[in-house]
Amino acid sequence: MEKKMQYGGMIADLPVVTGGHFIENSEKRIVYGPDGRFWDDFVMRCFTLAPGAASDSHAHPWCHWTVCIEGDGFFNVGDETYELHPGAWVHVPANVPHNFGANADSGKLSLLCIVPPEGDVNPLTMGFC
Repeated sequence: MEKKMQYGGMIADLPVVTGGHFIENSEKRIVYGPDGRFWDDFVMRCFTLAPGAASDSHAHPWCHWTVCIEGDGFFNVGDETYELHPGAWVHVPANVPHNFGANADSGKLSLLCIVPPEGDVNPLTMGFC
């Protein structure tokens, strides 16, 4: 029997991605993107970080756009630090060092992050650090 296409649902019910994942104590899910996820030109990932978890600082040749949907944290872009709370947004220009993380004294942090398909990789193993 052919599986019915699902056009809606909960982000938490999407499969956790293991390849290309680079943040300890976190989960990554693909919300939209190529390969049957309704958006060939970009990839929308949802990163959920445990309290105190953070990415390493890195830079790469593509920009990305981020929106906080849950929790509290920080996002460093170049020399600026932005507080993250639900509804906060951050734009990361190409080739600018950046990292983000969840505050240690609050609950988990969830971010939607949009990149071009070539950006859905592990920057730590691809030579972008």
